[in-house]
Amino acid sequence: MTGFEKDLKDAREGNGTGVLMKRREELDRLWKEGKACKNGFRRQCIAQEYTRLKAEYDKIDALF
Repeated sequence: MTGFEKDLKDAREGNGTGVLMKRREELDRLWKEGKACKNGFRRQCIAQEYTRLKAEYDKIDALF
């Protein structure tokens, strides 16, 4: 079971606010890390991860 599946299950069971807050903190951390990164390849990897997590966040947010 992936982290997304666990969070989705947890959100469906009633802890949606906590899941969204945790996910938002992770997105903010990645955004800051990507802005500060000088390595282009690393920045591209961070951007891909941010995009994936943002899409997952939007799917969980759509439940509410």
